[in-house]
Amino acid sequence: MTLRINKYVIFNLTELVKNGSLIVGMLAACVPAITMTYFILNGSTTFTIKHVSNFYCMLGMLAAVLLPLSFINRDYSTKTISLMNNTIQNRRNYYFANCIIALSVSLLYAMTGIVLLLVAKTLGVPGDLDPSLFVAFSVNVLLLVMTYYLFGYLLFLYNVRSGTVYGILTAMLLFLPNALFNIQGLIHNDILLDWIENFPGYFYPIMVGSDSFSPLQYSIGVFTLSVLFVVILKKSEKMEV
Repeated sequence: MTLRINKYVIFNLTELVKNGSLIVGMLAACVPAITMTYFILNGSTTFTIKHVSNFYCMLGMLAAVLLPLSFINRDYSTKTISLMNNTIQNRRNYYFANCIIALSVSLLYAMTGIVLLLVAKTLGVPGDLDPSLFVAFSVNVLLLVMTYYLFGYLLFLYNVRSGTVYGILTAMLLFLPNALFNIQGLIHNDILLDWIENFPGYFYPIMVGSDSFSPLQYSIGVFTLSVLFVVILKKSEKMEV
């Protein structure tokens, strides 16, 4: 029996809504941004629209990465993965279907973020909003979510426990960027500084909600995403049933 990609995608996206996971993830993203908007409008801070965006991405990107990974965790923990991985074609379809789910979630978070920024701007939050910012924001979110999602997927393929996978991704998104930022102040080697600034694990979480990446960073991001995609595809095809 062949795994139907469209049915698998629709079923699991519907499940995200039904079990409340999507709502909880959206609240995790929106509440900090709404709180920041409130403080800005009440004159408690001089922050701008980019700070609202950053607060949206702070937990929003983590939720956007972990939500689609929950299906991989479910299938591996319940051993139903063996039923879906009984042929090479099904293993490919399973991988493609889950990538479509992750892509859909990332686009949803990007669109929600844009709507939130438009509302904040309408309410009077200072800062410039232009189409280029929205395009950059959408592309940044897509690249970040898909890259970290595929990295988590790869860890599952190597039988890393779900708690460890979630812990690694949480550390990479919330703590590693700050650690690298602090380390930069202690480094006086320009080459090493350039390596850090162009490392996806640094510039993705730091810049995703506030700035366009440099051409080099976009190139590195696309290359990293492509490598992860191909590596996981090949690994999936060679899995033992």
